[in-house]
Amino acid sequence: MQADADSSLDSQILRVATILQTGNIMGDFRQGMRQLAGAVTVVTTGQGTDVSGLTATAVCSLTANPPRLLACLNTSGSSFDLLRRHSRFCVNVIGEDDINIAKNFAGMGMQGASDKFADGQWLRDNGRAPRLASAIVSFECVLHSMTLLATHCLAIGDVTNVHLSHAPQPPLLYHDGQFLHACLDLRA
Repeated sequence: MQADADSSLDSQILRVATILQTGNIMGDFRQGMRQLAGAVTVVTTGQGTDVSGLTATAVCSLTANPPRLLACLNTSGSSFDLLRRHSRFCVNVIGEDDINIAKNFAGMGMQGASDKFADGQWLRDNGRAPRLASAIVSFECVLHSMTLLATHCLAIGDVTNVHLSHAPQPPLLYHDGQFLHACLDLRA
């Protein structure tokens, strides 16, 4: 029975590998995903001076009870190694006023590979991942679990603190390879 299941799984993997090799599915997939507009976040991890972060749109709520978030990180980046070491991260939802911070953490800013935390006011509470003071909302998380899939890690975090902004601003969006401003009037 187990041999049949292993054989079936092997044939499914072979079919997927054949599809990926014979078609342009990977290119089409990347182009298709560029059409999925997303909220811009900066995911930070580490503590003290041992910190890292990245700009991400692959972040979402997972459960409300208990409150959990899912964030996808590339396993080749420095943030992945620090997350494994410190088991804490913070998801900072970026507003349009902080576009330069988003660009910097995406490697598109003036800072390049130097200190990404030079711009903005970063709160570094003892034992916690850095939190952006001007974020629309920040979710502090303790790593619940991690699943490795090909080049990425699905990090599931238990939310320990939520910091809501007292000065609402429209969210920064990312679509088709560029940052966009939402046309929202928040002066209600």
